[in-house]
Formats: sequence, structure tokens, C-alpha cells
Amino acid sequence: MMQCGMEVVLANGEVLRTGMGGVEGNSAWQVFKWGYGPYLDGIFTQSNFGIVTKMGFWLMPKPPVFKPFSVAYDNEEDIAEIVDLFRPLRLNNVIPNSIVYASTIYEAAGIISRRKYFDGEGATPEVVQEIREKEGLGAWNVYAALYGTKEQVDVNWAIVKSVVEGHGKGRIITEEDAGGTQPFQYRADLMRGYMTMQEFGLYRWRDDRGAGGGSMWFAPVTVNKGSETLDQTKLATDILNKYGFDYAGEYIVGMRDLHHIIDVLFDKSDEEETKRAYECFDELLTEFAARGYAVYRVNNAFMDKVAGIYGQTQRDVNQTLKRALDPKGILAPGKSGITI
Repeated sequence: MMQCGMEVVLANGEVLRTGMGGVEGNSAWQVFKWGYGPYLDGIFTQSNFGIVTKMGFWLMPKPPVFKPFSVAYDNEEDIAEIVDLFRPLRLNNVIPNSIVYASTIYEAAGIISRRKYFDGEGATPEVVQEIREKEGLGAWNVYAALYGTKEQVDVNWAIVKSVVEGHGKGRIITEEDAGGTQPFQYRADLMRGYMTMQEFGLYRWRDDRGAGGGSMWFAPVTVNKGSETLDQTKLATDILNKYGFDYAGEYIVGMRDLHHIIDVLFDKSDEEETKRAYECFDELLTEFAARGYAVYRVNNAFMDKVAGIYGQTQRDVNQTLKRALDPKGILAPGKSGITI
């Protein structure tokens, strides 16, 4: 959304500047996306058509007031209601930034190792509940922020509080309430735009000795409706538990889209466990695709499989573009399932 204008080195060595960038001396390259003719920036994302060497990116001026907050919910089944509750606030820009709905284990993994509570295969509901109670986490933990002038934030905060309190299930936590504790502080810093390594704690979940750290991100996208969440969460949890892994997931709202971010966490120093992780990931892709859910990004091992899920017509069009722009297949052959 905030990207504007690319400089791309093509396979033949020519340099393409998209949008307004092809006009000598133009000052609008990084402020107006489209220029003249087709909008080309998109074909250089997740492709192997060229090497992007420069990219414009819009930054937001620091607002006078920034108010991060969290809302904790105690029941896993609440996720459908939560998504529907917050959707109008996001669509109407009462909440101006993306909203995150993080599960217990996703939040716990950033601050502790699973061995603090268990060391078996797949956390049981009883263990997950114990983690919630002792680490002060909800079954779902909502994170969002308000920003703007004081007057704007005051009005929007009153709206948010009214909606949450009227629903009657969530516990509102402000930055003052959290007092610098984790994982609230990490989330607040992230929404401020600060760089942070806190989330790398996920890779210590399976092995806090530091040898493992295996991770494969599974990220299907759907419409921002609560009805999409219960079956997805159960399906993912069942498949992960089947292979001895934990559901470490969160839902992220862009605007009308809902990203279901799941990290398949495993010990990559264990050959047998690594094999199970790949089998688990393959089943996640297959079963979610059978229900109409597809990922928008994937690791190298599954690029061809995901390209197949998107259908032959898209693969054929991508191949046509590849042959036109890189007929010798010089750049990143096979990236995103795109071949010559």
C-alpha cells in the first residue's frame, strides 16, 4: 500500500524505472504510483522478472499522540465475535493501524520456552490454560493503537472503550496498565515502528538451548469476518497436534482482509522432527486449499505446490512474462513456481 516507484534491473541489463520514474528530471516518482500505461510494480513482487535495486516507500509523520492498547479475551471460541466486533472500527478508521488477534502460545513463545510448562508433543488444552493463567495472557490477545491529535485520540478511545465494554467479554489493557511488561511492550514498540527482535523468541519455543529454531510460516488469507476463524483455528490446531506441534497463530487485519499467521515451530537439529514438520506443512497447504484458503507467501520448498494451488492460467501468464523478460532464465529460476 505504501510502496511507490521501483528501479529494476532486467535480465538483459537494462534499467526500468516504473511509474513516473521513466521521465527525466521528474519529481513525482515516489509520490504518484501509476504514471502512464500499465502499472508494472506488481509484476516485480514475489517474482523472478527483475532485480529491484530501489523502491520508494511512504513514511507516516510522527503523530502528536500515540495510544497503544490491548484487549484480552478468555475463551478460544470468542475469536469469531472479536473479529466482527472490531471490523467496523478498522473499516471506519477509528483504529487506524492493523489489528492483531494473537493466540496464547504465539504470545507465550515470545517470552518463555515451552519447557517451563511441558516438554511433550502438542500442548494440551489444560497446559495452554495454565500458561494463560500464570503468564497473564488471554486465549486471544487483541493489539491495536490510536494516533493523531489529542482530540482525535480522545474521541476514538471513547468509541473503542464503549464497543469493548458493551460487548462485556474483554479486559482492556493500556500502556500505563502494562507498565513496560512483555509481550505488551513489544507490541506497542512494533506499532510505533521501532525495530525489535522480541518475536525471535518464537524460535526458542521448541528448544531454549538455541540449537533448534526451526520455523515455517503458514499464512492463508481470507475475508475479515469472524465466521472464517473458528473452523480455520480448529483445522490448523488439529493438523499441528497430529504431528506433535503447537498452534502458535495470530490473525492480522489489514482492512478487509484477514491474514491467519501460523508459525510451524520445530527443532531443526532433530532430523525426525524436521521431517514431521515438512509433512505437517504440506498437509496444512493441502487441507486449507481444499476449503478455498491459500497462502500469500511460502518458503522455497513449497513454491511449486502453492503456484499449483493458484491455478494453471496464472502459471501460464507468469511463464509468458518470464519468457519475455528473461528468456534464458537467468534470474532466480523457479522462484514462486515461475519457470521458462
